[in-house]
Amino acid sequence: MGDSDYPTKRPTAAISDEAADYERPYPPEAKDIPWIDIHQHTGTLSWEHHEKMDASGAHAVVMIAASYFQVPYRPIQPDDWRFLWDEALRRAGEVSRNHFFDVHLATGIHFGARIEGTDDLLAVLPDYCELDEVVAIGETGIDPVQSVSAWPIEDQRDVLREQMHVADEQDLPVILHTPGNREGPGSVPAQFGRTFSHKFDYGGAPDADPAPTFDLPTAKRQAAEMDVAVADEAGLAHEQVVIDHGHPDIAEYVLEETGCYLSFSLVRKTEAVGPEDVAGVIEAYGSERVLVDSDLLAGLYADDAALTMRRMTLDLLRLGVDPGDVRNVVYENPKRILGL
Repeated sequence: MGDSDYPTKRPTAAISDEAADYERPYPPEAKDIPWIDIHQHTGTLSWEHHEKMDASGAHAVVMIAASYFQVPYRPIQPDDWRFLWDEALRRAGEVSRNHFFDVHLATGIHFGARIEGTDDLLAVLPDYCELDEVVAIGETGIDPVQSVSAWPIEDQRDVLREQMHVADEQDLPVILHTPGNREGPGSVPAQFGRTFSHKFDYGGAPDADPAPTFDLPTAKRQAAEMDVAVADEAGLAHEQVVIDHGHPDIAEYVLEETGCYLSFSLVRKTEAVGPEDVAGVIEAYGSERVLVDSDLLAGLYADDAALTMRRMTLDLLRLGVDPGDVRNVVYENPKRILGL
């Protein structure tokens, strides 16, 4: 129908022949792809956050059972950390009962704050991993920056290795935190390549030991390489390793030099990863070992960040990514990794 045949008097309402003949590059049903978020801090979120996840197609989420920002401002004891594990179990059941997605747990030792007496935690970690609610170990992973007091890298390696032994025995995946890789507001790794000065001091002068040498632009890859080396020492299959807080800078390493999965944390400010970045990685390396997650945490991001997973699904479709690849990234890959 041309402009002269259009019944309205307003020319702006007329549909040109070109517009009328458009063909959507993806089927309408593609927008209904479900999603599984393998990394979020569900226990910090409100009813409204959870309701937005319900409305936007959430099938399941993995709640990180303990995070260093939840601990008291003092040296952390094993009981402090176990309290967080136990509280996460209670919270997971509560959210699952009241919403339309399942809440699973990742339970592990994060290196963002030094914990004293980790042997006590490692001794009971297998018991937690046998619970039906627990589907992964994490988030963990070597990190050169801690709150309160420094945690020597070699000690972190030892604790990480033991967690990976448990993952191997329990046939669970490990979700690995990796540090930020850029300067700027909110960036954690300002200390890389310099004398270590942890975020907060407790009880006197900072620890004197320098941090390992991390070049800021490659800090994320250096940490990932350390983590993968520990997985190899522990005999943990790469297919059970998710390198999280991904960035295109490490895509070639993870997806060509290892057999690990690479996950992009969508609202994490120190990575600044957008849909174009994820689409580019899918185009270059395929979708078989690529994931996205929200790393959603109440108080740090806008309330509508609960829609992040759905928005990424739609943005990837708009960018021309094949619906099958999009489904792999947001649903099939996490479902397979987690054994859901």
